[in-house]
Amino acid sequence: MQPLVLEYVFEGHQRGYNFTSPTRGYRAADLKAIWRNAMPRGQGWAAYTGARSLKSFALDDGRLALSEVTVTDRRDESGRGGIRRAVIQVMYPGAYVEYLKDRLRRFPEAVRAAVDRWPSLSQRGQLFDRARPRLRGDSQIVCAYPYRDPESWLMTEAILLKLALTPGLLLRSGFLPFTTLALECRDEGVLVALPADRASRLNGVPVIAL
Repeated sequence: MQPLVLEYVFEGHQRGYNFTSPTRGYRAADLKAIWRNAMPRGQGWAAYTGARSLKSFALDDGRLALSEVTVTDRRDESGRGGIRRAVIQVMYPGAYVEYLKDRLRRFPEAVRAAVDRWPSLSQRGQLFDRARPRLRGDSQIVCAYPYRDPESWLMTEAILLKLALTPGLLLRSGFLPFTTLALECRDEGVLVALPADRASRLNGVPVIAL
């Protein structure tokens, strides 16, 4: 299916976030679920211009959606920044896994080399120890890493893709919905990464420092 584009519309009677690509072939239920889930949560995105976030979630027919969100430099009618644009692809599980594997292979060589070495034996032990108490039902796993710029965040994105492709590292199996960059963890998937300063504001939420 053709990817969907969800972005801010500045003109006409449908101002605000709307689909700007053709939606033919998508069920109404799919469009509702995608519109509701495509964007990562949180306020203050203007401070993250140029940042990219990948977010995955399941549709009710077994297909999986992957949303690539970019924080643009555009401002709305009130002058507020942090306007985002999402490109969403819907895939069957097999194609989704192959897409993530290919994306991981296309990271810069230095990032791939670092991720290949991650986690070390000691890091693996820490990961198990910190993740195990929260792996009942749909418990959420919150990761944190210092955010400096979009390039430095590539490491976090790559680590989350590796975790999504090898859920056994988190003592799980099957599809692992994730968000590689959000500003709060509420209403996000099982695996979510926050900038370290944002994660430090969470009261009583255990965090895994990457």
